[in-house]
Amino acid sequence: MQDLMRNVSTSYKEFSSGQKKIADLFFREPIFIAFSSALEVGKRVEVSESTVIRWTQKLGYKGYTEFQHTLQRKLAEERLNTARQEPPAAADQSFLENLLDADITSILKLKETIDEENLLQAVDCISKSDKRYVTGNFFDFGLAEWFGGWLGSALGNTTMMQPGTSAYYGQIGELGPQDTVIAFAFPRYTRTLMDTLEQAKRKRATVIVLTDREDSPAAKHADLVLAVSVNANLNIDSYTAVHALLTSVMRFLYVKEHAKVKEKLAQLEAAYTDQDIFI
Repeated sequence: MQDLMRNVSTSYKEFSSGQKKIADLFFREPIFIAFSSALEVGKRVEVSESTVIRWTQKLGYKGYTEFQHTLQRKLAEERLNTARQEPPAAADQSFLENLLDADITSILKLKETIDEENLLQAVDCISKSDKRYVTGNFFDFGLAEWFGGWLGSALGNTTMMQPGTSAYYGQIGELGPQDTVIAFAFPRYTRTLMDTLEQAKRKRATVIVLTDREDSPAAKHADLVLAVSVNANLNIDSYTAVHALLTSVMRFLYVKEHAKVKEKLAQLEAAYTDQDIFI
């Protein structure tokens, strides 16, 4: 990432006034450029799409797409290179401290093993979908409902898909190629979820599966798999790392769809105010 920033810094004097605006945005918010189109970047700094493309060409790239892929890769490498090793647990730690350390270990493992390219593709699919359907095993449905609730508030057009309900069959019937099904598939896996994913694939919807391992039963039905281990102590599963992954997805979506999310959340806040919901 540092070599990319040096390249932009070295070339800064040669940029036009419009290109300097893009460079300034790059230094402030590289992640925005990594997930936004040339048109969106241009609108953000009030320059044309062609100015953005010429800016990347001036940096030595064939075009905006090549530069963006390089930036995404550099951001991923930077994240992996800064991964810290888990410190050894102290012998005199309490039981609670050991449990919390196990959760910290799960997050560090996620940090080292997550396929960031898959994550970026998942963010892109979710943001571009006409409709989003969120589902899961019944053990995971609380996670699914929490994430689906945020997607609905931030992006709209999001529906919970719960097998066995009267609405479920109508939802399956409505699925199409422009829709995305986001499924939570952690142990124990249910046949009803596998059936749902099979039907989603037959309807040519994009299927994103969050699961505990790359070869889980649900993975074979997925277009994209986001694998994150679930730590179990005393037969109680801890979804700390799953929440960390979902929070990352939400933050990426917030950056990518900043204007839309900001507007939707403002509308929601106005509704809360009108109804005098909060103390």
